[in-house]
Amino acid sequence: MRARDIMTTPTFALTPSATLDEAAKVMTERGFTTMPVVDADGRLLGLLSEVDILRAPEPTGDPDTGVMLDSRPRTAGAVMRTSGLAVAADTAVHELARRMTDAGVRSAPVVEDGHVVGMVTFQDVLRAQHA
Repeated sequence: MRARDIMTTPTFALTPSATLDEAAKVMTERGFTTMPVVDADGRLLGLLSEVDILRAPEPTGDPDTGVMLDSRPRTAGAVMRTSGLAVAADTAVHELARRMTDAGVRSAPVVEDGHVVGMVTFQDVLRAQHA
């Protein structure tokens, strides 16, 4: 069995300009823990997880006066991880399990020619290995 056999597709993805509020809404409504961030052509740029959103610094300042001291953008592109694990569609499930465990990730994008074609989670791997 391969990643393509257990991946979820179609994949929901974020653009780098998506706000963290937008990303959090999609993630909570759809039950995702991690989402790929892609360019306009669907090429993987990075990954955004729940942890990345929670760790993102809150803007500082006085919202009543509109004077903000920290104006860093709170977007997917600003806080995404670019060194996340991506796997090829033909990766064997046992290899996928090892790589995800070694990398300490709960989900991984499946890519073909740099384009995201699906997502695989630990749940998917467990189902495949213990079916």
